Amino acid sequence: MNTSHSHIVIGLAGTFASGKDSLARYLEERFAIKHISTGDIVREFAQERYGSVERPILYKTANELRDQRGFSVLSEIAVERYESYKESYPGGVCISGFRAWDEAKFIKELGGTLVYTDAAPSVRYKRMVSRARDDEKLISFEEFIERESEENGGVNSQFSILGIKERADIVLDTDMDLQDFLNEAIKALGL
Repeated sequence: MNTSHSHIVIGLAGTFASGKDSLARYLEERFAIKHISTGDIVREFAQERYGSVERPILYKTANELRDQRGFSVLSEIAVERYESYKESYPGGVCISGFRAWDEAKFIKELGGTLVYTDAAPSVRYKRMVSRARDDEKLISFEEFIERESEENGGVNSQFSILGIKERADIVLDTDMDLQDFLNEAIKALGL
């Protein structure tokens, strides 16, 4: 992929319900930067292979993809897919939703910028409940914290949102008004 200044690469990671999708949509609409979600890639493969997008099937599918192509597979697929969008989205690509360090490292090796979003757990839980995605509304705040803890991994774990945060180029606290957050992100990215 051509990573010259005309085609920027942004890796967007962060905690659950911390504004990743909102920022990615804004980048796409305002700056012609194509958003490609690694979660959508896994859901697509899971549906194709197993006819399901339930959480255990998603984990199984993601692990199969990593076994086949390595730990950076989801970022690699996202970059491959961007090739077909280059003309429509000349600003570049924003890859979101990855959880493995190798996925973030792949983005860095392309000359990309890693952005990490976060907010207080109580703020993110309220957002999650209000968006009601993947039956998230049905879990309690305690279950939310427990699930997040299980999925975050340790700082040095292969699957570590915390490890990605420590290595991010830009860390954004999203515990604010949406427009203020978007303005802060754009300023930090230099767009």
